Amino acid sequence: MKAPARAPVTRRLDEMYRFERSGMRPGLAGIERLLTLAGRPDRGIPSVLIAGTNGKGSTAAHLHSILSAAGLKTGLYTSPHLVRFNERIRVSGREIPDEALGELLERWWPRFEAARPSFFEATTALCFDHFAASRLDLAVVEVGIGGRLDATNILDPAVSVITTISSDHEEILGHTLGRIASEKAGVARPGGILVCGVRGRDARAAIARTAWERGARVEWLGTSARYRTRGLSLQGTELSLKTSSFSGTLRTPLLGAHQARNAALAALAAEAVLAGRGAAFIASAIAEGITKTRWPARAELISADPPVLVDVAHNAEGAAALAATVAALFPGRRVAFVVALSRDKAHREFLRRLGAAASRFYLTQFEGERSTPASSLLDAAPSRHLTCEAVPSIHEALDRALAWAKGSDGIVVVAGSFFLIAEALPHLGVRVPDAI
Repeated sequence: MKAPARAPVTRRLDEMYRFERSGMRPGLAGIERLLTLAGRPDRGIPSVLIAGTNGKGSTAAHLHSILSAAGLKTGLYTSPHLVRFNERIRVSGREIPDEALGELLERWWPRFEAARPSFFEATTALCFDHFAASRLDLAVVEVGIGGRLDATNILDPAVSVITTISSDHEEILGHTLGRIASEKAGVARPGGILVCGVRGRDARAAIARTAWERGARVEWLGTSARYRTRGLSLQGTELSLKTSSFSGTLRTPLLGAHQARNAALAALAAEAVLAGRGAAFIASAIAEGITKTRWPARAELISADPPVLVDVAHNAEGAAALAATVAALFPGRRVAFVVALSRDKAHREFLRRLGAAASRFYLTQFEGERSTPASSLLDAAPSRHLTCEAVPSIHEALDRALAWAKGSDGIVVVAGSFFLIAEALPHLGVRVPDAI
């Protein structure tokens, strides 16, 4: 029997996933060494870097959509993926085909063997090579963790973005919001523009200080652009927006008041990128791009009977935003959360924040050493007013939640690790689209 076309790609990716065992390697030395072996394909890629604790992917998706509406050939690099590795690397909204990915893997494999990169360094190198060959007008690149020492920071962006600052990956970035903000502000460039949506006083001060030291100009959401969330329904999130080029009402298809903020931040970043093209042109691109944005598994309704939402919120700030979104979309309805989390997350605080909208929890676990056992999540769950069950099998947890929802006119929300969503979506009969 002839092997399927994807088989060689899958084998190479399986080998590359083993690079994760080498752990994270903060710093640019590894990615610089790796890219030097290929003649530095990263040089000359026009780019926007997007850093932050939450909202990076959604802001990147909005910005990519706006710039595509403006007629730019745009690349999009995000991480992690939901189901397919190819989702991480997109050009003009379409993920890299297996054939192109296979060719990249074969060409880069001797370099990987020589340089022994981390998984993220290897993935970033593949992406930048593909982007260079695609002759993009602009690459929208989501930072992995932090900013200053992240592999993506090898690029030289004209515009950088910071979405939000909250506590996450403290063992790498620091234990204060000011320290975390300083690390993320490392994406700013001398003479460049830093577009910032951060709210907290200490974090804003740290960002302003780092930008001044680096000679970057800061455009603040709330000053250079203003927005207000006007309404939330299952059809999307409506917002009013006023910038130097746009004034009016928009609707992003993404759900949640936090998505209004992400859309507004993307619009402000788009203005910086498109500066000089005329206010009417920029306003039209903002309106069209925000309206057409797609970004799977961000408070995404994947079923109506019973209603099922999936969301990759995996820290306390994300949990609070998801709880508020669910409460606004389904007022008065009972909600079952199916949750699995990695070991390095603040489990108790995450579950407490979700508990504001929950009637019950089905706590589960994914495969692998990074997973938190369902029993440990049960120990961390707020049980005063909730029904909480530890169900180690994700499929069984989903089936129990669905049965409960059908019998009690309830809602099911699947939230937590990308690994959970990756296993849940096929079981729920959902395929992540190849194009966005």
